[in-house]
Amino acid sequence: MTKKSYFVKLLAFNIALVIISVSFLGYIAYWKTSGALNEKIQTVNTQLLTQTQLQLENSLQSIEAAIVQLSLSPSFTAILEDDLTGISYDNYLKVRSMVLEISSLYLHDSIINNIEVINLDKGWVLRNGGVVALTEAYNGEEIERLRQSVTGSTWTKLNADYFQYILKVPFPTFQQFTGMIRTKVSSHDINQELMASKELGEMTLIDANGQMIRGLTQYKLVQADVDALIDQIHSRIQQSPQGTFLTKLGKTDYSIIYMQSAKYKWTYVSIVSTLEARRDSRFIGMFIFVTGFLVISVFFVFSLFGSKRLYSPIKRLYQLVALHSNEKTVQQSNELDFMNSRLQLFFQDSRKLQGQLSIQSQQLNDFFAFKLFQGEVKQHEIDKKWGHPAPWSQFGVLVIQIDTLEGTVYKEADKDLLLFAVKNMGAEVADEDLVQEPVIIHNMAVILIGVNHRSEEALREDIYLLSRSIQQAIKQYLRLQISIGISLPFTKSVHAGDAFHEAADALKSRITYGREAILFAAEADAAETAKAKYPTHLVKELTEAAKFGDMNQSRQCLHAFIMEIFSGQHDYRNGTMFIFLLIIDLIKISHHSEERFLKLLKDKPIFNQLDQLLQTSAQETEEWLYRQIVEPIIEEMMTRSETQQRNITKMLIQMIHDEYDSDLTLEGCASRLHYNPNYLGQMFKRETGSSFSDYLSHHRLTISKKLLVETDDLVQDIAEKLRFSNSQNFIRSFRKLEGMTPKQYRELAAKR
Repeated sequence: MTKKSYFVKLLAFNIALVIISVSFLGYIAYWKTSGALNEKIQTVNTQLLTQTQLQLENSLQSIEAAIVQLSLSPSFTAILEDDLTGISYDNYLKVRSMVLEISSLYLHDSIINNIEVINLDKGWVLRNGGVVALTEAYNGEEIERLRQSVTGSTWTKLNADYFQYILKVPFPTFQQFTGMIRTKVSSHDINQELMASKELGEMTLIDANGQMIRGLTQYKLVQADVDALIDQIHSRIQQSPQGTFLTKLGKTDYSIIYMQSAKYKWTYVSIVSTLEARRDSRFIGMFIFVTGFLVISVFFVFSLFGSKRLYSPIKRLYQLVALHSNEKTVQQSNELDFMNSRLQLFFQDSRKLQGQLSIQSQQLNDFFAFKLFQGEVKQHEIDKKWGHPAPWSQFGVLVIQIDTLEGTVYKEADKDLLLFAVKNMGAEVADEDLVQEPVIIHNMAVILIGVNHRSEEALREDIYLLSRSIQQAIKQYLRLQISIGISLPFTKSVHAGDAFHEAADALKSRITYGREAILFAAEADAAETAKAKYPTHLVKELTEAAKFGDMNQSRQCLHAFIMEIFSGQHDYRNGTMFIFLLIIDLIKISHHSEERFLKLLKDKPIFNQLDQLLQTSAQETEEWLYRQIVEPIIEEMMTRSETQQRNITKMLIQMIHDEYDSDLTLEGCASRLHYNPNYLGQMFKRETGSSFSDYLSHHRLTISKKLLVETDDLVQDIAEKLRFSNSQNFIRSFRKLEGMTPKQYRELAAKR
């Protein structure tokens, strides 16, 4: 026995407990103290970084809003369909109108340097107040790169001096764009937003491609350190879009705060040196270390004397047991383990040996039976196991399968346990004729029986009666319906593999005969079913219901189709073929038909799936078809419908924003969009939460507040301009929204 005294372990445990406790408290104190030194700087820098992000992105979003507003203007959408390269007075007027509209954007946002309209379909470019041919403005490679743009709206760094913003047009449908609008913004305007402070560190910006937009000037870092910092930030962004961490650049430690913009994928970074804070932290850490060492020394003395007193009775008991034990072949870690092993060794060895023998015996029996039914056992191996000659003159194989769990108290998760129970009950009923313990193969219980009948008719009758007895016993005790396939009789046990396949094939005919069938292989081969017709009308109803996203109707039509297949009028081959044709017809209506079909072939060969389904039940077949085929297609159709409704709602909102000062009505908009007014009204309220008229009134009141503040127009004139029936109605609506009259609102705004 290894001499690792329990006393040493007891003493070591006490000392370790003290060391861990003191170290943990010291670490908490050190961590809290050092964290407090950096907490204020990090808080201020985080707030400043957030403010900088909001200011910069608000500027960029104002540019985007102006460009989107330009793309939605009537004059712009009109020229997208025109060829402006020709010289005509009409083209001159259109270009002049567009140039005036673009010029207004320069006043709207002073940081916009240049706006360029590119029409890829008509082959012209509007820039610097004039129109030139597309091939004159760009070479072939640049034009192809413009056509292959993958996003509809994007910011990119053009060079060291400028950023550019590109918007595909027309705006609502980026997938079928005819051109684009490009504008440039000076890098100097963006860098001004990134303020630097010697006390609070330095800020910079990393674009989506990992390039630093604004260089670091406060801290003298070489390019290798800058690249390493960018790599660290990139790896952390993969885990969280914002956070803080400490890193060493050169010979100095820095505290890094980063935030990634969800919209532009740019990363805002604040860098602060932590040199001074770490000096204070080291002093605090040294003080805590010295104090903890003194505490541990005192507790060591107390632990030494206390452990000796606790160990003394254990030492006397161990000496008594060791005196009467042979410990030459036993390795133990301490005295208590040694005494415990002496008392339990015999019982452990005995139980282990009995369990291993039982498990191995059952495993060997199941393995032999599995190989026998797979045709992998030779005759001499069978003779060796059963004896030679075999005591049976003829053999037969019974294959038992559960028909369905529908209408029972069981769930699908109970199927394996139920198959085990079916196998055991089959073995009990066939006890006298049982040749080999049954096994479970492919969700089927397989039983090999042997008899000494010379007459084939007598053998057939005995097997049928045995099968009926098994059915009745399982139905009585397990409340389950089962079907049984019976092979042709054979005289050599080595043919059990072929007989198993015969019985399994016979069981497939259950689709014709229904549940609780007893099927002989000979009858299944000889049976002929009249040629059945494909239920086209049911398939058509099902596909139409799926197209319109009607789940209830689709479920009913699918149920009717499955009931037709399992009605007994179709054999196994026709049932497999008709279900396969149904899958093809359903996949055809999907916009992703090729992907769906390839997925079915890739996950598991489709015919193998149908073969297994038709051997289960109508309910399971119907459920598989609905979950794997019908339901995904319905979800796809519903998603397409919802996208169309959102686009129409956006068009209505845009009409309100553009034409609020006209006699705009839901009926007029519906006529222009070629939709029913009631349908548009319901869809608009579902998407926005308010009716068309309420949304229009609220927008007009919003515009009225702007007119009250920015103009000197009379309240009556504003009411008339915004199409209120009279000024009293306007005042009443305004007071309901703001809690004051328009005049009071204007006076309050003037004071502010």
